[in-house]
Amino acid sequence: MRRESGVLAVFGDPVAAARAVRAARETGVRDIRAAMPAPFPEVMEALAQPRSFIGAVTLGGAILGICLGLWLTIGTSLALPISVGGKPIVSLPAFLVIVFEITVLVGGLTNFIGMLVGARAGRRKSWMPEDPRFLRDRIGVFLPGAAPSARPLLLAAGAEEVSDVA
Repeated sequence: MRRESGVLAVFGDPVAAARAVRAARETGVRDIRAAMPAPFPEVMEALAQPRSFIGAVTLGGAILGICLGLWLTIGTSLALPISVGGKPIVSLPAFLVIVFEITVLVGGLTNFIGMLVGARAGRRKSWMPEDPRFLRDRIGVFLPGAAPSARPLLLAAGAEEVSDVA
């Protein structure tokens, strides 16, 4: 990745970081990057990041798991029909445990595969200045290509520290 110049602000409060992102957007800055120890909802909403696809992948896997569980249990019962005590061959209440377990198994596996694909596809494509504080308790907001005139904007939003990155 290529280093870029810009302005880096350090925030201790997610609300202040979100305020800075919104203020930067209002002034016309479109490329805003953030680094934080957790995806704080306020900042993620202000960054206008698209919603993750992992939930849909997991739901699809769970539905596939229900279908596979029903196919396995009903198919096995019909392939080997053994009548026990006059009970019906296909008895859904008896199959629910197996269907549930296969649903959880397939849903979990698709979630894992979706996370691997998402992690690979979602790798950072743009440069962000590194600071160990962003892994612990601080939020960094980077405005690449921004002029030093952005400093007062970030300080007014509640930045603890603002620095120029060359």
